[in-house]
Amino acid sequence: MEYNIIELGNKRILECLPDGGIISCENDTLDLVGLCGGEQTEIVLLYHTNLHPDFYDLKTGLAGKVMLKLTNYQIRLAAVIPAKLVGTGRFYEMVIETNRRNDFRVYSTRDEALQWIGKL
Repeated sequence: MEYNIIELGNKRILECLPDGGIISCENDTLDLVGLCGGEQTEIVLLYHTNLHPDFYDLKTGLAGKVMLKLTNYQIRLAAVIPAKLVGTGRFYEMVIETNRRNDFRVYSTRDEALQWIGKL
């Protein structure tokens, strides 16, 4: 996974580059956890292009595995996902539910995601 480190106030954020790799399985999530440990951060910003299409199909279980692994390691995730990909089905319902929490949120723009991260 290719990434940048962003300093926002006293927070370090691991920002996955939009074309810098794809999370397609649980092991990819563990690699991301390892990067966070190496960079001494507990906050990740990623983009819809970093997520395999199976992430958006809840029947595959990929979204649940990714979110559970990050939650277990106390890593907060802001995902920039366009509204057209969020849709109106089960994935949309999951987004509505997770956006009520403080460990995983979905935003339509990078700026919105960074605003949330700044408030953590």
